Amino acid sequence: MIEHTKDEHVHDPGNLDEGGNDGGNGHDQKTTIFVNEKPVTLDDPNQTGMSIKLAAIAQGVQIQSDFVLSIERGGGKTELIGDDQPVQVHKGERFLAIPNDDNS
Repeated sequence: MIEHTKDEHVHDPGNLDEGGNDGGNGHDQKTTIFVNEKPVTLDDPNQTGMSIKLAAIAQGVQIQSDFVLSIERGGGKTELIGDDQPVQVHKGERFLAIPNDDNS
C-alpha cells in the first residue's frame, strides 16, 4: 500500500475543477476568471488592470485596452481597477470592461 502525505501534490490532469485548476499549489497553476461573462485563463494570479484586459483581448473577448475595468463585488457593487493597479485574481471572479465615456 502506498501512502501519500497530505503535503504531497500528485498532478492528475484528469482531475481538474470547472475552472481548469487542479487544486495544486505549484507556480504553473492557471486561474480562470470572467471578463464580460467570457472565461479568461491567466497563468499567474498576480495581475494588473491592464494585464487582465490584454489577456482577455488575446483570448477573444471583444474589448479594447482603453476600456474601464471593474470587478464585481456582489450585491450589485463594483470596484474600479486602474490599469497599473495590482490585483490578485481568484478563480471565478467576474470583471466588467466597458468603453471609457470620458469625452474631456
